[in-house]
Amino acid sequence: MKQRFGVLVVVLAVASVTWAAGQAQAPPIQIQNGKVEVRKGTAIDREIASLVPARADEPVWLAWRAPMTAGDRDMCSWYVDQGGSIRGMFVDDPVIVAGNTLVANPRPQITAPAGPIPLEAGTQVVMLARVVDRKVERLRTAGDDCPLDAGGRTVYLLDSVTPAESLRFLGTLATGPAPDKSLVDTERAIALAAVRAIGYHREGSADALLDQIATSHRDTTVRRQAANTMGTHRGAAGVAALSRLIDAAKDVDARRQLVTSLGGSRDASAVTALRELAKDPEAKVRSEAVYYTVIRGGAPAIPEAVRIAGSDPDDAVRRRAVTAIGRLSPDVSTAPLIQLARTSTNAAVRKEAVSLLSTSKDPRAMAFMDELLKRDSLPAARALPA
Repeated sequence: MKQRFGVLVVVLAVASVTWAAGQAQAPPIQIQNGKVEVRKGTAIDREIASLVPARADEPVWLAWRAPMTAGDRDMCSWYVDQGGSIRGMFVDDPVIVAGNTLVANPRPQITAPAGPIPLEAGTQVVMLARVVDRKVERLRTAGDDCPLDAGGRTVYLLDSVTPAESLRFLGTLATGPAPDKSLVDTERAIALAAVRAIGYHREGSADALLDQIATSHRDTTVRRQAANTMGTHRGAAGVAALSRLIDAAKDVDARRQLVTSLGGSRDASAVTALRELAKDPEAKVRSEAVYYTVIRGGAPAIPEAVRIAGSDPDDAVRRRAVTAIGRLSPDVSTAPLIQLARTSTNAAVRKEAVSLLSTSKDPRAMAFMDELLKRDSLPAARALPA
């Protein structure tokens, strides 16, 4: 079938999931402006060898999917311009032909879905691999509810790939083609995309794979991405793995970066781990830990941050505690910031608190700043001649 005019919409429902009430069809992968060919292959490497000619310059796009981790996982994009807003993503590079010139396409060619809009995002993560000469040169991920503009290309959909096979293949992409050599920029980009894709897999074995990458990968950037992914996507298992890495790390900066990764977790266990790290002997570690204790702990963590702002021996830690309070909503942060600005005996704490209050629109903060301005202007006013 050849596309000539308009948009060809191909919607495929190729997998099923088991819900509590029984069997139900999974949301379809939505490919528009292109063609989809479904294949029953179970091994991604074998399908690449079968579909992609050796020493060929023309790219081939493969897609497969796996159950996705729970949480806020809206893996799609919104495009807003004079034509309105549209939700969707490109499969290939977003370019169009204007005369004899290739220019960036500002938005996908997506037809808005008819019928009711789903209240929840997709339940599966879709991997999209661009393959040239039997090598993956680009990897993208999307939710299975995200409309995809294929740009007139054919996408080969592998509908029998298991989560274990998906993780195995993504693990090879994360490792790179030559495990004994440093990654070049293009290989690093693929490795980073593979690590992010691993993080979205609901399969429990993804935890061990990310732990392995974060611990032993030869590339610092890839290790850091694995740690960040464990924090943002892997829940309590990610918190436990990061806590082990922090305990084992010897370098202070490496420990601080791992604490930042831990701060990305929204699991309740992260706050407990961060509170302990706020007592660490190293100021850099304490600084990050107290900041994310407040960010993730919210208003209940404010008294602890106020105490640290008044007692920590390091000014940088004190300031970081105050900054964290200021990142919370004004209804809970304004009063403790005014208290610190009024009563702290530490100049760095007072300065940080006043700085945060000066940018607030809260009426209490504005009144306090007016009070400061009037107080500071009194000596000058008294010096003026009658």
